[in-house]
Amino acid sequence: MPRILYNRFLLLIAGLGGLLYGIDVGIIAAALLYVSKTIDLSVGQISIIVAAVLGGSMVSSPLAGVLADWCGRKRMMIVSGLMFVTSVCIIVLSQGFVSLCIGRLLQGMSGGVIAVVVPLYLAECLGAEMRGRGTAIFQFMLTFGIVVAASVGWFFTRQAELAIAHAGGNAALIQAAQNHAWRSMFLAVIYPGVLFFAGAFVLSESPRWLRRKGRTDAAFRALLRSLPEEEARREMDEMSIVLQIPRKDAQATEGDSLLKRKYVIPFVLACAVLFLNQTTGINSVLAFLVIILKQAGMSAMHATQGDVVVKVLNCVMTLVGVALVDRKGRRFLLRLGTGGIVLAFALGALLFWGVESRRVDMKDKVVTAEVGNAVILPLDQQPLGGAPNGRAMITI
Repeated sequence: MPRILYNRFLLLIAGLGGLLYGIDVGIIAAALLYVSKTIDLSVGQISIIVAAVLGGSMVSSPLAGVLADWCGRKRMMIVSGLMFVTSVCIIVLSQGFVSLCIGRLLQGMSGGVIAVVVPLYLAECLGAEMRGRGTAIFQFMLTFGIVVAASVGWFFTRQAELAIAHAGGNAALIQAAQNHAWRSMFLAVIYPGVLFFAGAFVLSESPRWLRRKGRTDAAFRALLRSLPEEEARREMDEMSIVLQIPRKDAQATEGDSLLKRKYVIPFVLACAVLFLNQTTGINSVLAFLVIILKQAGMSAMHATQGDVVVKVLNCVMTLVGVALVDRKGRRFLLRLGTGGIVLAFALGALLFWGVESRRVDMKDKVVTAEVGNAVILPLDQQPLGGAPNGRAMITI
């Protein structure tokens, strides 16, 4: 394969890795509309299924680096693709909480491995002038993957709602449409997973990993696939110099520890920023956004359309951040983003307070109301088989 074509192919496979991670995060949002209507799940179980992806990612991320050093970057990319494809198969065939949870955990583990190994692979394989581009493509494709997942959710929600509208109130047809919708959402995203899995076999192993393992000839051949021969030889010389650092120099370097006072405070602050950014709940908002919009009064189709709009905005702002990071600096963007989070939370709090302050609780009166032989129940509390004891039922 020509060098230019191989580099583009490498970036494509890396981009697909980012796409899969974004799909992991975003695909559950629209599926929540229907999954609990076809599988008996409690609210707590639904929350666990949503959080399982993040839990799986949290477990696999620390292990991914160790395993990548042991068995290679390419092998771990293949494993992550296989885990994603397997997870989709498990979820699509699920009939209960346990299998759904296992599938989502495996999906999250795949994302955790991808998030660690793919950027590492790019940094070790691409030339200096292309490394920044590779990282930017991976990050953009991650947010684009969330948009793809939202778009898939909107498409199958539209199909399901049209089928329900033509079902004529037939409970079996309605449930079949709902069941088909959420399973199709997950099945539709298996195709980029298959492409990533198959494409990883074509890639060369990381040359730096091969050189560290003493496979010098294989490392040089891997470099020649992406770099001109002169630059490949220069890279080989640099790797050799790094591996042949005298022990006393290595010990001197180790003395400059991260635990030194000048490094501790910046390191702790960086960790705190990352931690607090996650505790704002953005991942939960993205996962439950369709349900939030639905409970706010939107129809299912309008809720999924709103989901797509929000996630497209998220993707666009990622591009804005990438464009501004070198012009305005990291601190400027950090302050701007943090200010935006605070403003969004304040507006959201005012909105919820304004609505809830005018709320009148009529639940007790509605649930206990009984008129003659008619039982009056809220729509979400009605049994599928109709009213108990053969009495008439009024929908409110």
